[in-house]
Parts: sequence; C-alpha cells; structure tokens
Amino acid sequence: MKLKFIAPLAFVGLLLANTLSLAGTSPFQSSGKGTLEAKEAKQHPIMPWWMPITPESTTYKYRNIDMVAVAFATDQDKIEKLVPKELDLIAIPGMPGQSSASLIFAKYRENDQTGPYMEAILAIPVLHKGNPFLYVAAIYVDSDAALVAGREFGGYPKKLATIDLHNYGNLFLSNLSRGSMQEKTANPVFYDLASSKVTRGGRLFSVPLPAEKIRQLPFPYNMLLPMPEANGKPQPYILPTIGLRTIPGVGKDSDKAQVQQLIGTPWIITKATVWEGLEASIDFVSSKEDPLAEHFPINMILGAFILRGDMHTDPKDWLLLEDYQGK
Repeated sequence: MKLKFIAPLAFVGLLLANTLSLAGTSPFQSSGKGTLEAKEAKQHPIMPWWMPITPESTTYKYRNIDMVAVAFATDQDKIEKLVPKELDLIAIPGMPGQSSASLIFAKYRENDQTGPYMEAILAIPVLHKGNPFLYVAAIYVDSDAALVAGREFGGYPKKLATIDLHNYGNLFLSNLSRGSMQEKTANPVFYDLASSKVTRGGRLFSVPLPAEKIRQLPFPYNMLLPMPEANGKPQPYILPTIGLRTIPGVGKDSDKAQVQQLIGTPWIITKATVWEGLEASIDFVSSKEDPLAEHFPINMILGAFILRGDMHTDPKDWLLLEDYQGK
C-alpha cells in the first residue's frame, strides 16, 4: 500500500477529529492559564495590545504639512444620503438644490506618532446643533498606522491608496489612485479615482491669528474657512471634523454595527500660512468599489485654498457627539 504524505498540522487535525468522535470528550489537558486580566486589557485600546501599531494615548503632532483643498457644488439629493440625519447640510447662497463638498489632498511630512504619510479626503460641510464641522465621507491614506489610528479613534472610513501631491513653483498637482480588489491588474494603481490642479495666489491669512482684529474673509472663503472672533490674544485656527465610527458585531449580529458613534475631532493649526487657490480644477473617475464620481458630481468649483504649516490633535479632546447604541 502506498502511503500519502500528510502535513503535520493536517495529521494532527485528523487525529483529533478521530479521537473526539470516538471518546466524545477533549483529549487536551490544561498546563496553566493566561494572565492577562480584562481590566488590564482595557488599558491597551490599540491592537495588537502588546505591540500597538500607533501610540496608545498621545497628542498627534504634524509639522511642515501641505494641504490643498478645492470646494465644489454638488447635488444635494445625492450627498444627503451619505450624511447622518443628526447633521444639517449648509446651504450655498443662491444655489438651491446644491450642497458644497471639498476634495482635500494633504502631505504630512513630519509626524512622530504615525510617521510621514499622504492623505486624500472628501468632506462635506455640516452643522451639528448649530456648530460647523466637516463630515468626512471618504478618506484615503498610504500608511497602515495612519489608517488604524483614524479608523479606530476617529471613525474615519480610511482606505489604503497611492496619493501624490507635488508643487512646481505655484502650481500644485494632486492625484489619488487605488488598486481594485475585484479586478486584479499588473499595475496596483491602475485605477485613478481623483485629481486636482490649483495655482497658489495671494495670502489669505496667517496663523496664529491676530489678538485684536481678525479679518473676515469674503465669499466663498467665509464658507470654506470661517474665522473666529478676536479674543485679545493670538489664537490658533481650528478645523473641526466628524467621523462615523462603526464596529461590526459578531455571531448572529455580524451583519449589524455593534458600535456606531459620531466622533468630533478638533484639528488645531498652530502655525501656518494660507493662500488663495486660483484656476482650480478637480476630476473624479468612476469606480465600482469607490464610487466617488457617482455620489459627488462636480457641478461648479466654488473656491480653493492652500495651507502650509503645523497642527496637532489629542484624542483626549475628541467628542462623542452621538451614540447610536440602543437606537
């Protein structure tokens, strides 16, 4: 009789299956117990807890960043389906049926917590109980540490992608591409998703903001970058965002969200120069897996800006705006 080679793990599996079926009991005996207690595990919120992919509790500091944002008018009836009902879309004066959205490219050159990375964001200006935020509808990064930190802490729906942002003098060119999961190709960045072109114009303002008098920006910049009132001392500029944090259940609840929360995140810009963006244009390419073009038709460019500077955010300052558990 010719014996077939059985891999060790497969052989063990067959042996255990036969033993269990014959005896009806487990052949295993305990040699001890794990020592990790639940209360200790709770002190380590990042997986893997014993070698976390990002720092567990820290202020995320970004230095020497570039950010290029282009705001555009899009169909309100399309994007309102993406926005939680607790948030109000902000009207564009004189443009009924239209809502604004922004395509943002960012280059984070220095970050001690996650390392440098690139980012592309589709954000929708909203109000939560009268307070303005940018609701993050789609977001892409090129770093696993940045992906994990954003998804687990802030509820940002991050995906991995290839992102470029280059400036040639005053010209800023950006591109987002991502390989398809369903249709493999030789080129992992075969599918372009979004791009932008912006020329740097005149300076809009600098950060820290002045102590005594802060100039209010004209339209459309007053919609893109609403300015705070002066408070008698130099102050940072704050970009508040919202993410919808979602964690699935298990077992019979694996097709539902076990955790679903709206998380508010303040991004504190401490030092920066912000310029007007001129001759701005953007484009989305249709994709089955990333249907940006279908949900965000580009009806009109509203305005653009370019920012270069430093910012930080601390998860201890983030806000639980809404908790859907039990609703």
